[in-house]
Amino acid sequence: MSDKTQKSPFVITYQALSRMSLRCFETFGEQAIPSIREAWYGMGLDLGERLKTKRDITDFKSAAEAINALSFKLDDLDGVLLELSDTAYHFRTKSGQPCAVGLGDSGRPICEAVMSVNEGQFKSTCGVDVDMNIIKSRATGADCCEVIFSPR
Repeated sequence: MSDKTQKSPFVITYQALSRMSLRCFETFGEQAIPSIREAWYGMGLDLGERLKTKRDITDFKSAAEAINALSFKLDDLDGVLLELSDTAYHFRTKSGQPCAVGLGDSGRPICEAVMSVNEGQFKSTCGVDVDMNIIKSRATGADCCEVIFSPR
């Protein structure tokens, strides 16, 4: 986006679902996590299907390239791509940047549930299940987010 003060409808949808997820977690605690994860993973499956129609995605690496481009463009993330290969997609956001979906310091369980959106994207774009390793998370009080996705 040329004007970073205007958020895309995509980002607004992410933030709205994040707020609803956070409220459910605050109200129902850990028992809400499976439902929150299911909602985000399902959204990732749908997003991945749409992404496949716009990009030539044939494997984990091409899926990671597409997801990286989409995430950093639409979420206005500022960060570093540490590795993008056949075996890993590893990124870190800029220190001090707030959570892209507004989770604040809400904790690891809700972060993992929300981040399952990317697991769904990988599954639907290239048919690969991935392992997600959240090394650092703003939701746990870290100064940045750092995540590695690897094909199973």
